[in-house]
Amino acid sequence: MTQPRREPDPNLRLLGDVLSFGWVLPACLAAGGGLGWLLDRWLGSFPAATAVLGILGFLGGIRQLLRESVKLEGTPGPPAGPGSGPGGIEP
Repeated sequence: MTQPRREPDPNLRLLGDVLSFGWVLPACLAAGGGLGWLLDRWLGSFPAATAVLGILGFLGGIRQLLRESVKLEGTPGPPAGPGSGPGGIEP
């Protein structure tokens, strides 16, 4: 006889999401810096692409952390699209 399917515990899901916060920023930074390093080796211009893509990876990691924290908090995010914010032109 098969067991009835149990619903996943929302607290465990929250714990998993919070534990992933520690990996998001270093992973984005390593991805950006690594791609920049590869591009610099290919072009022969060492610090330029590594620095630029490393900074872009850092900013992308911060953005992702902010997006995930807003999602976990349960508050609505910023309005999507032009004209839907305060002072915008409504269609």
